[in-house]
Amino acid sequence: MIVLPYLSYTPRLGGGILAQESSAVIGRAEIGPNCSLGNLALVRADGEEVRIAGDCWFGDASTVHIAHRLYPSVVGTHVTVGCYALVHACTIGDDCVIGEHAAVMDGAVLGAGAVVAAQSVVPPGKKLDGGWLYAGTPARPVAPVSATLLAQLHSALRDAAAAGDLAASAAQVRAAPPLTELRHAPGTGTLRESAPGVYLAPTASITGRVSFGERASVWFGTEIDAGEASVEIGEETNVQDNSRLYAGGAGEDIRIGARVLIGHNVRIFASTIGDGAIIGMGATIGPATVVHPGGCVAAGSVTEPGTVVGTGELWSGRPARAARALSETNRAAFASGVMTYVEYAGHYLSGAGRGNA
Repeated sequence: MIVLPYLSYTPRLGGGILAQESSAVIGRAEIGPNCSLGNLALVRADGEEVRIAGDCWFGDASTVHIAHRLYPSVVGTHVTVGCYALVHACTIGDDCVIGEHAAVMDGAVLGAGAVVAAQSVVPPGKKLDGGWLYAGTPARPVAPVSATLLAQLHSALRDAAAAGDLAASAAQVRAAPPLTELRHAPGTGTLRESAPGVYLAPTASITGRVSFGERASVWFGTEIDAGEASVEIGEETNVQDNSRLYAGGAGEDIRIGARVLIGHNVRIFASTIGDGAIIGMGATIGPATVVHPGGCVAAGSVTEPGTVVGTGELWSGRPARAARALSETNRAAFASGVMTYVEYAGHYLSGAGRGNA
């Protein structure tokens, strides 16, 4: 796997860790013994700490990250995190299961043995009791989880062979349709146009006609495939870890403006996203979506084809609908997030995030 220091911090790894070549651990991360990291699984601790206890399992393209100088991520013993799931600046108790495409967000706390169903979102600051299955956006309690069922849910994610024999259990934590597969190997493809100060993480994949404005950044495990069209990413825009940007046939372009914040594990299809917009973690932007400048699609939301998000509007849900206007506090926080990623990119470009593969 890729192990990178960040500034003065070097990851600390326990024994018996099983990792893939494309998985990465960065910065002030501590991982206990006998953990497993799948393809493009990421533990990124550049702006705060990540502490992971032993016997944890992270599926392909899962992401563990922090809130810059605010919240660490703390993961207990024997935790299972499904493919494309996100653990972000939160606390996960022992024996928890996080389903595929699910997200646990800043300041949230999961009690021991809690289960978050596939494609569900635990909102910021939410505290969930252990021993329950939670589902939805936002995640709400559905049913208590017995010790037997909990063991089956762990197996349904960790053991692909066993999942077929655990169909009822697997349906709770495995996404349908399945995970969007990476089309190209990390580091492949052709970068056509790149401005000064652009940062491309070593496990990012860029293919086709893709152009970047100054100080834009593309982070670990992200794939951008322009297909027969093109992708434009504006200055100081960040495309965070394990996101997928897929344009299509001729004319089915992706146009992303300046200073746009695109969260972790996002999927974007042919669409137009204006300056200063925000695409929340785990969101999906459907074809022909238009997000006007300063618009926001909330974490875990899915826009239907042809959705138009107005300036200063927050849309949320599956399918996404207009929820409210963004507050000035929201705007300031998002602008700060953009500049944090410009800062991160500068550090990585200067060598603060380089290490051994």
